Amino acid sequence: MATSALAVVATHPAAIIKAKLIIQITPGEEHLAVYEAERVLAETGLYYVSGGQLARLVPIKGSVQCEVVNSQTLYVVLSEMIEWQRPNPKGDWVTCNPPHHLLNTLIYTQDRKHLLTLTGIAHQPYFDANEQLVTTPGFNTSTGIYASFGVNEYAISAPTMDEARQCLMMLKAELAEFEFDKPEDLSAALCAMLTAVIRPGLPLAPAFNINAATSGSGKSFLAGIIVLFATPLHPYVTSYPTSAAEAVKVVLAMLLEKPPVILFDDMQTEWKPFGAINKALTSQTTTERLLGKSGTATARTNSLFLGTGNNTGPIKDMRRRVVTTRLAAKSSLRTFQHNPHKQISKHRSGYVGFALTIIQAFLLHGRRDDTLTSIGSYEDWSRFCREPLIWLGEPDPASSLINQVRDSSDNESLAVLLKLWRDIYHDESVTVRELLSDARSKPRLQEIIDEILVVERGASLPHLLGQYLKRHRGVRVNGLRIEDGESSERKAWRVLTDEE
Repeated sequence: MATSALAVVATHPAAIIKAKLIIQITPGEEHLAVYEAERVLAETGLYYVSGGQLARLVPIKGSVQCEVVNSQTLYVVLSEMIEWQRPNPKGDWVTCNPPHHLLNTLIYTQDRKHLLTLTGIAHQPYFDANEQLVTTPGFNTSTGIYASFGVNEYAISAPTMDEARQCLMMLKAELAEFEFDKPEDLSAALCAMLTAVIRPGLPLAPAFNINAATSGSGKSFLAGIIVLFATPLHPYVTSYPTSAAEAVKVVLAMLLEKPPVILFDDMQTEWKPFGAINKALTSQTTTERLLGKSGTATARTNSLFLGTGNNTGPIKDMRRRVVTTRLAAKSSLRTFQHNPHKQISKHRSGYVGFALTIIQAFLLHGRRDDTLTSIGSYEDWSRFCREPLIWLGEPDPASSLINQVRDSSDNESLAVLLKLWRDIYHDESVTVRELLSDARSKPRLQEIIDEILVVERGASLPHLLGQYLKRHRGVRVNGLRIEDGESSERKAWRVLTDEE
């Protein structure tokens, strides 16, 4: 039977030194040793479960960040914290190293007795599901969020609308030297700040895209300022994925470590609608296969996604997932007389407090505007981050997202496909495989199919086209629409007119 004991070395009442905890491993009952070791980790307050993986909080620059624990690290940690013993052939207990199979069990087991699940890290107060501001640092068992900030660092009471206006003026003052293309773009930048502050507690939030016509306009500088509202630490900076497979690997690996911000800096491509990124922006969790392993992991998606680039923007399904703020600098050698990054970094808690005050004042005194365009999945985000700014007289920060959704370019491509389809097949039912086979000898049909799909490895995969047709079933364009077809073998489709 696995037991534990606490050895104490006593040489003087004032010099009592606690020795290592002892865990004795009994064959047939090694699971008890696993639970005891897990308890030791849990009692440190630094070890948790993230996406089914063993993770720990690592102190850094007065705050913490999360990292997934590997077997080598766990071996060292448990060697330092615990004295392991097993019986020798004579039945005596002898010291041994932590058994590797027990370490692997601790890392991969689905049966946790003591470790709690970590859903996110907040570097400032945040709102819970009941719209209550959580101002107590440390781990919150209701939200699963670990808050890392000083006990007396924030004091948000019951602010008035006038106080909220003053706080908004303070935030706008730090953005005064940026040359935004339109007032809506400034509002979108302010909205990104509010989103950054409370993102750990928001179920969902769109990504923010910062673009401009040329380099040197201050895109990365603005992104760095927004990051400060989420964390005093450096963001997770990476390149935007170039394929669906890469997106799976990159997104899951990052989200498991609970970064407050994921920054796609200096993007060389559009915001392409890869499945893993789509899910990260419209689902509270994402489940993907672990890199180099046979299992899967489920990660929370409550990180802020930011991107910067020259004339980059969301395409296809990403249009409803990304808010764009555009800079229109008159010079490509943009300089700033005032350094807002330095100012906000030095007085970070004050500026974060301005954002929290704006939100709290709206929750207390504001009313929902039923005339605002609904943004589907992002109702909570709209209430906490979009509507407070509109309440204070700012333009709708979601204008770019709404305009992107209304963009007709997708319908233009769909219109071409439906017209070609109707000309070729009339009202006959056609399977996806038949359509792709016929497209090989019909260049214009092949061209439009390639245009509307994310093409991988040089070929339009049947399941991708099937998904596209399913998403656009019933959408009417120029008097035509795609509907279910008739087939006894495979799923089929047909194009009908308004009269049919």
